[in-house]
Amino acid sequence: MAKTVQPVTIGANSIAKIGNQFFLIVEVEAKAPGVEIDPVFAVRTTAKQAASLIRAGVMRTIFRDTPPKPSNGKKVELKGVLFANDRIFSVFDVENSTDISVLVRINRNEANKLIRGGARIIKVIRKPF
Repeated sequence: MAKTVQPVTIGANSIAKIGNQFFLIVEVEAKAPGVEIDPVFAVRTTAKQAASLIRAGVMRTIFRDTPPKPSNGKKVELKGVLFANDRIFSVFDVENSTDISVLVRINRNEANKLIRGGARIIKVIRKPF
């Protein structure tokens, strides 16, 4: 019997502390013949939930001052603009030996330019579960 590949999986996922709030940053990957959908969402969590997820193995989100650069064996994709806790970030999916989100703080003008250029606004679920 042939091995079945799940068409929907979780890609990059990490916990980001932005100011005094925590967010689970999650990429949902849906792949089937002729379909490749991979949006990123941010889900507000409590500090206790974030700590528990980190203890369970969820990585901490990487914050950088400059956008990551692709290189041999490293794929970088801009996923969109995140507005969270009165801060703005460009969000990148970086794939090499791991799959992780990288956030780069930007200002409103940079965000507007990215959005006008086609970047998505990343949906934030603001009320913790």
